[in-house]
Amino acid sequence: MDNMKTAPPIPPQTEFSKRLKNVRLQMKERGLDVLVIFSSPGSLRFGQRGHVMYMSGYEPYFGDTMMVLPQDEKFDALLEIGDAHYFPSDCTWIRNIAQPIDRVDTVKQYLKSIGLSKPKVGIVGEYSMGPALYARFQEELEIEPVSDIIENERIVKSDWELQCIRQASGIAKKGIEAAVKFAKPGMLDMEITSEVERVCRLAGSEFFPHYTMTSSGLDSKYLEWWWKGGKRRLQQGDNFDLDFGTMYAGYCCDISRPFLLGQPSQAQKDVFEIIKQSQEAGRKAASAGTLASDVDKAVRKVYMEAWPEEKSWGIGHGVGLEVHEWPFIGKHEIIHNNAYRDSVLKENTVISLEPQIFVPDLGSFTLEDEFVVTKTGAERLNDIPQEIMICK
Repeated sequence: MDNMKTAPPIPPQTEFSKRLKNVRLQMKERGLDVLVIFSSPGSLRFGQRGHVMYMSGYEPYFGDTMMVLPQDEKFDALLEIGDAHYFPSDCTWIRNIAQPIDRVDTVKQYLKSIGLSKPKVGIVGEYSMGPALYARFQEELEIEPVSDIIENERIVKSDWELQCIRQASGIAKKGIEAAVKFAKPGMLDMEITSEVERVCRLAGSEFFPHYTMTSSGLDSKYLEWWWKGGKRRLQQGDNFDLDFGTMYAGYCCDISRPFLLGQPSQAQKDVFEIIKQSQEAGRKAASAGTLASDVDKAVRKVYMEAWPEEKSWGIGHGVGLEVHEWPFIGKHEIIHNNAYRDSVLKENTVISLEPQIFVPDLGSFTLEDEFVVTKTGAERLNDIPQEIMICK
């Protein structure tokens, strides 16, 4: 068997070359000799998984990982692999590989090996480090937290990255189609979840970046646990929301649609139409140079005219190597975490827009898609029908 045909897709070298060039330019402007890039792949949120993978191509099977990047390109970068020691060498362009022993000592020995005695070291991913490890770096080296260098690079997607997200969305479409055909009265919510994941795995999804969530019925207490539900049995006439993501070449999508076992009432059609119009308002508003909070306002303006008391938890978020990454849309009031800060949208940023509503006696309705920001608005990255899905 030709292993190259079955191996996971990895970015072409041109992708890494562009990233390295851009990051090194920012390092030079800030007077940084070295970047220590840290990732904690246990979470697909806020850059904890993606920084090292973005710059090196490597994601560990188990444990944290670290990359050391010199500003001077004549020196080789160093990659410290994960704690389980499993290492597919073809995943990365880096050849200087270190075993996980003592991260601070590894960095100090590397600096010594390239002749840097008093370097200025930037730390990327400091929020993923344990407090003790970060304190040691502070004590033993001159460091500066500079996660924004790679965050800003990752926010703007290349053509290759956009194609990966489109590919993931195409896989998710197969999951939506499978749920339409599979869901029947008497089934548990979790049976639909299982079928969707089975179909998407066979279609090429490497992983499911958050819970695959099937939540049915009108019991608001049950629906409040939408990410943990699954034990309710469907009945004829029920509606359910399906919210899930797939992954291709490490890149995620995040999709949601409402489903119905039967024909929708006019009231249900009206609710979904408002949700659809609110997402469309956000899509039109999401042009390069616009504040994320203004996109949030555009979405809310539409559906709050119908439901003025509704207080949604957030209209959207960035999508890429993490299923929830920068920029966040509608979360800027949370000030204890800088990840939620308001920001100006950039061209070729990928965002999710996910207006949703629960209406007593009608059910829960969510519409979620990914969009790429352009100069004149945003372009949807999938062709999944935007409608209440009628199960057959």
